[in-house]
Amino acid sequence: MGFGAIAENAYLPALDALGVSIEAIAEISAPRREAAQRLRPQSRVYSDHATLLSSETDIDAVIVTTPPSTHAPAVLAGLRAGRHVLCEKPLTLDLRAADQISAEAEERKRCVFSVNNWRHAPALSRLIELSASGRLGRIRHAQLRVLRTRPSVSALPGDWRKDPAISGGGIFVDHGWHSLYLMRQILGPQTRLESAILLPQARIEETASVLLSAEVAVGFIYLSWKACERSNSVLVIGESGSVELSDDLLTTRIGKTHETVRFPEKLSAGSAHPEWLIAMWPQFESECAGVRRGENLSEARFCLDVIRAAYSPRGVALV
Repeated sequence: MGFGAIAENAYLPALDALGVSIEAIAEISAPRREAAQRLRPQSRVYSDHATLLSSETDIDAVIVTTPPSTHAPAVLAGLRAGRHVLCEKPLTLDLRAADQISAEAEERKRCVFSVNNWRHAPALSRLIELSASGRLGRIRHAQLRVLRTRPSVSALPGDWRKDPAISGGGIFVDHGWHSLYLMRQILGPQTRLESAILLPQARIEETASVLLSAEVAVGFIYLSWKACERSNSVLVIGESGSVELSDDLLTTRIGKTHETVRFPEKLSAGSAHPEWLIAMWPQFESECAGVRRGENLSEARFCLDVIRAAYSPRGVALV
């Protein structure tokens, strides 16, 4: 459902590599329907997801890759058609819609899975593994930084990410969703928001500084669409050591031991990352099969709650 840049550049190669059959594609834009038909001639292409769902009776799951404002209706439609649903972030920013999604998923015994592909980037996966291993001791501090010179590009003219009616918010909705589930993975499920500064205060924020806490640990997230460079970095400090990731270089310091590992690709290289989706797919399939189902939905609810709390003082209506 939806055939924008992420569907074309990330999902097509990832699903091909996984051997997943793309039976049908729904897209409201005529130019993007033409692109879908050209790139995927074996798939049936529809002008809306309602027609797809009523026509395709043999599909196992739907993948929602439309802009954020349409996520909740598309997810609910997929559930009501009896399908498992994989949805791009943010799953939704609406509390009532989130409750509806959870209730429908439970009632119909179907999986709803919000994409958390950044967790499966090789460098981040290794950092999270080290943080949870006990080698660093009890975690006391984590900080995560995402620097960009502009928002990600769109497959169509214009920039929907800067339209709050479509995007739901600025960089804290876009990159923030990924940053929040990563921080929760590092600090634990008790992670909560302490404060947030989103600038500019009117309309769409282009920078975000967010302070989190969890038991004895603190976390800090800094995000920018107005940076002078494109880069990603993460630092985790425990009572016995630290691990630091600077794009493709992971440095672990424990006592007098100093170990570095360089990964083949920088975290900030590109925005599609089909290989991260490939690594994530088994987790989605497991929840579809009923294994730890709802775990991802709980993670998504955390992201939703923190984003809403950060936006609340600004009086912004979230879609």
